[in-house]
Amino acid sequence: MTLTLFDWLIIGAFLVTVILIGLIVSRKAGSDSASFFLGGRGMPWWLLGVSMVACTFSCDSPNLVTSWVRTRGVVSNWGWWAFLITGMVTVFIYAQLWRRSNVMTDLEFYELRYSGKSAAFIRLFRSLYLGIFFNCLIMGAVTLAAIKIGQVIFDVEPWVAVVCGSIGVVIYATAGGIKSCIWADFFQYSVAMFGAVYAAVVACRQPEVGGLSGLLSNPDVVGKLSWMPDFSTWLAWVPLLLIPVAVQWWSVWYPGAEPGGGGYIAQRMLSAKDEKNAIGATLFFNFMHYAMRPWPWIIVALASIVCYPELSKIKSDFPGIDPTYLQDDIAYAVMISKLGPGLLGLVVASLIAAYMSTIGTHLNWGASYVVNDWYKRFMRPAASEKEMVLAGRVCTVMLMLITGVFSLTFLEDANQAFEILLLSGAGTGAIYLIRWFWWRVNAWTEIVAILAATIVAFWIVMCVGSEGTLKWYIDSSSLKDKVFVIKDADTVEAVSSARLQAQAAVKTGEKKLEILVTNWRNARKESIEARDAARAAYDAKHDEVKQMRSAASVPVLVNAITDKSWQQNLMQFYDQQIQMNDGVSIAFGGVIGNGKIYIYHPSLNDLKFSVQLLVSVIIVTIVWVVTTLVTRPADTKTLRSFYKLCHPGGPGWKKVVQDARADGEEIDQMNAIGDWKLPMQILCVFLGCVAIYASLFAVGNFVYGNMGWGVILVGIALAAMVFLFKSFTKIGVESTSHAQ
Repeated sequence: MTLTLFDWLIIGAFLVTVILIGLIVSRKAGSDSASFFLGGRGMPWWLLGVSMVACTFSCDSPNLVTSWVRTRGVVSNWGWWAFLITGMVTVFIYAQLWRRSNVMTDLEFYELRYSGKSAAFIRLFRSLYLGIFFNCLIMGAVTLAAIKIGQVIFDVEPWVAVVCGSIGVVIYATAGGIKSCIWADFFQYSVAMFGAVYAAVVACRQPEVGGLSGLLSNPDVVGKLSWMPDFSTWLAWVPLLLIPVAVQWWSVWYPGAEPGGGGYIAQRMLSAKDEKNAIGATLFFNFMHYAMRPWPWIIVALASIVCYPELSKIKSDFPGIDPTYLQDDIAYAVMISKLGPGLLGLVVASLIAAYMSTIGTHLNWGASYVVNDWYKRFMRPAASEKEMVLAGRVCTVMLMLITGVFSLTFLEDANQAFEILLLSGAGTGAIYLIRWFWWRVNAWTEIVAILAATIVAFWIVMCVGSEGTLKWYIDSSSLKDKVFVIKDADTVEAVSSARLQAQAAVKTGEKKLEILVTNWRNARKESIEARDAARAAYDAKHDEVKQMRSAASVPVLVNAITDKSWQQNLMQFYDQQIQMNDGVSIAFGGVIGNGKIYIYHPSLNDLKFSVQLLVSVIIVTIVWVVTTLVTRPADTKTLRSFYKLCHPGGPGWKKVVQDARADGEEIDQMNAIGDWKLPMQILCVFLGCVAIYASLFAVGNFVYGNMGWGVILVGIALAAMVFLFKSFTKIGVESTSHAQ
């Protein structure tokens, strides 16, 4: 892949423009911490909304979407589309509450809402856990995408991609804080969105694709077009639709879609001029994020299936790609490389823009946690405003260094990072929803929930694993038509013994592969000939290990056994499943457990993550509910002070309000208990979801050529918006500005 001088000039002009924007805005950013981290609390809704969209428009997002579409089709996007419900809840319920709190960060909320040492501890712990570890894990996933783009477009070493990708964003994020990030986001989003749309246009123009009509009629693509699952079997629609929509959105803490708002979304709301601007920003963000942005990525992903149906073709066309990073998510960067001179530079600049906007936001957000909620609160309470700004700048650089380490070590693909993030926050989400509306929730609720979620996630990923999870539900009566069970003890023992030996050989082969990857990286620095020779050695060993893995699989070992009474029934099971699959062969799976062998349809694998998520949510929820009931609530003074400031209202605070009145203190000055707006707010959430989902699928129908349905859905979206704004006027907002 070669970029022309024109491409480089475009990329250079973009980088210079972004850095200049950041430096110009930075002149007032260093005056105090509120300016550095919250832009002086005077930002307008439209600018904050664009900034939110730009932050989530990260270069790993198209990679993740591409991976999902290539492996499971367009419908798999419900894994993140479901978070729209969280977004609408934030818009119409929590944006007002966050803005009323007037805190510097959402972690400062802990000592506003809770009391005592436990409140201080949860603030301290989350400032370091979220601000450093979790935040750098997120940025590491984004930087991993930058590495893959660098490998395909620039043919550079991973560490070079990390360094070059981070220099510009570190300069303006360090110099200007959140204002530099927000104004840079405004410019970068325009470039990123144009680049995404044009990349989709060019993808459709590829000779193999044959235009949009050719893409949509391609046999390899047709089966992946539906944005709704197959409702004829619950194995399809439960994990792809029901779990995300019914469970995931409220139960999981995920950056950018936190239940109740939080993280950098809360930071943007706290930066707004007032409640009205906080609500407007989050509403605009959700519309652009879910309704307008997905389809260009989806089109490129579908086109990649036509151009590169197998990863082996990508490997052949791009020999400079590190074997570790050769996953389905790299197909997006590969498709970008097909652009011509000049336009390639522009689209590459758009990917750099997506990367910088996300990293810039996360650097400032993470630094705000470390400085405001750890350094200022616990280390240097007497720190001056200038000292806090300096600490914020130092922390910004430090976070980028940690991010680089994460991206260059254990992360391999976008979907891996997505699932790790979801599991590590599973079960905690409901707390962030109800802590505003139930006085009984306390700091120990959150402390225990975080610890439980971390322990459960570690246990599931490291101890149970995918195969262990499968054993949890493989015996379910609802799956019996997809599973064949072998109870013969001799067969179980023979297969188990053979599998242990085969797995030992696989592990030996995998260790040799690691050595060959290192050899390839070293040879890459010597010459093209040395690189290709090292790659040939790696590929040969990789194919050998692949064959060894196949030989070690339970179905292969079972099929090798002869003269057993169950064999005829097994063959009938195979034939039955293949007939139900329209005669197409199936890669059956197998697992040993409970003294039995289970041969199963591969669709059962799609339940693994859903089961892991449900188990995590159930365990963590039980733990924090019990903890809440057996521990003491926050002290009376704290509860009354919090309610007086934020007045969330509702029956969950009635006792606190009545007790205060009995003591001669009126804390419900806005009559939030008697005039509770939550029912109307929930109606607005529903209407907002209808409007945006209708818009999302209207765009999809226009792309697919279904003009009639597209027009109908546009009509539904407009009607929902009209009712939404009429309903919202009954809620009202407080116009008092908290700008400092």
